[in-house]
Amino acid sequence: MSTVIKTEALKMARALAALDIETYVSFTYPTLVSDNSSKEKLKQGIDSVEKYKKQFGIKVKSIVVGNPTKVVTHKKIMQCTLPQTMTVEVMMGTVETETTLIGLSQDGRKWYFVDALLYKQKDSKDKLPELSPDLVIPPMKQPVMKPADSKN
Repeated sequence: MSTVIKTEALKMARALAALDIETYVSFTYPTLVSDNSSKEKLKQGIDSVEKYKKQFGIKVKSIVVGNPTKVVTHKKIMQCTLPQTMTVEVMMGTVETETTLIGLSQDGRKWYFVDALLYKQKDSKDKLPELSPDLVIPPMKQPVMKPADSKN
């Protein structure tokens, strides 16, 4: 099952890197994008990303997905966490962020992913299944900025 989870997470990561929003949204837990206001927020977020990408020369260099934790089933939902490291190129250098993805599945074949940071927001928490108390979500690490090499 670890292979299925990681493969699904990598498909989502590739979609994010390519800004293939339709594919990316297909990996978002259905209750998070089921109503019009959620869809509108997502669209606004995508528009902002596009704008900042052009304005600041932002480019996703890499997204590395680590191995999932042991899958636990809680209230008929399979759950696990996976570490994700994203490196983004900006004008001033690169920014590396380490986050935790929460993997959710009802059948073990189709997996959805939620950034643990998003899960901590109240409106998102209300739309997600209750997480197992056995699921450990590590604290978010500070992003690491690496300045661009000066070419003098």
